[in-house]
Amino acid sequence: MREAGLLVLLVGACSGDGKSSDSSGTTPPDDSSADAADSGGTVSSEWGAISVDPDAVPPHQLSKMQLVRWKDGGVEYNDGVVPYSMNTPLFSDFALKDRAIWIPDGGQASWDEGTVLDFPVGTVVMKTFLVSPDLRDSDAPLQIVETRLLIRGTSKWAAWPYIWHEDGSDAYLHVGGKVLDHTFIDAHGESRTAHYLVPQRNQCVDCHETYDDSGERALRPLGPEPRLMHDGVVLERLVADGQLTGAPELSTVTPSVDWADIEARGVEDLSSEEVVIAARDYLHVNCAHCHSPRGIEGITSQFFLNWDNDDPFHLGICKRPGSAGEGGEDRYFDIVPGNPDASILWYRTATEDVGAMMPDIGRSLAHNTGAELIWRWIAEMESDDCSSDD
Repeated sequence: MREAGLLVLLVGACSGDGKSSDSSGTTPPDDSSADAADSGGTVSSEWGAISVDPDAVPPHQLSKMQLVRWKDGGVEYNDGVVPYSMNTPLFSDFALKDRAIWIPDGGQASWDEGTVLDFPVGTVVMKTFLVSPDLRDSDAPLQIVETRLLIRGTSKWAAWPYIWHEDGSDAYLHVGGKVLDHTFIDAHGESRTAHYLVPQRNQCVDCHETYDDSGERALRPLGPEPRLMHDGVVLERLVADGQLTGAPELSTVTPSVDWADIEARGVEDLSSEEVVIAARDYLHVNCAHCHSPRGIEGITSQFFLNWDNDDPFHLGICKRPGSAGEGGEDRYFDIVPGNPDASILWYRTATEDVGAMMPDIGRSLAHNTGAELIWRWIAEMESDDCSSDD
């Protein structure tokens, strides 16, 4: 299931638990014959039984877990793996992503209002990255690049990245960081180059770590949140299969904004009400993993961008930042209502300056539609120069 938009050669890291293994630091060799010898050739056309040990370092070859494969130019999943998409996806330098969840037999996730589902031990949440040379051509052949796994262990989640061989025959466990330059044609016919930072394994905590109920820092998934999961179909399947408990009547759940519709219509054609809803959902997905009441940076800054925060101060209205670093650029408030140019939030969303852009991991290019949306959202607020605020 494909999200709107694509690109960026994402080859990357993030084991997330600080452990390493004999194989986890190995980049697949460039020589295809060496890879074929290591992997035993292409993945079998017949699926085997899914094999996941949630508390062990996973195998060097992704194929040994029998979760996902690349076949005939598309991503395929084994029986029991449930694909899903996000109606408001995270922007990652125009990357195309394919998402899925596997819950072991007998396991049940539970509904957790306002946040991601609470998954049982053994669950695998996976995200596969693909690339295309031309965003204008929906039929352009895609290349599978990386699959990232989040595995629920007995005591914690762990993240494991796999890089696919160029021919898609298998993927290999890889932990390490690098910057990859990738040039492509965007949806408007412009040539763009992404300088994508592949995070080191311990950098996964920058986005995936929040405070839990006991006040301890813990890794967690970000995507499988009921409001964000595309049109509820996957939730209906999980409920029907007995793998999700505690869910309300799904027709009562209001989904987040359909970003494909925003891209198709353009920000200028949205009503003022639609702008508010879309902007809050966009900030929730792209910023609230850090800037929320449980987010590491959120607690430090008291700047909360989760969609259900209704406190103007914590939303940044006439709020001075705790620390904006290079993101201030002579701006003194997170949001100056009616004045996007004076607002730190808009600047850090729109800039491509390293050290100022936000999020600081996962993008090197400005998301034009997202920045335009945040601009209009702030511009249409009731004007306040914040002069009366200390």
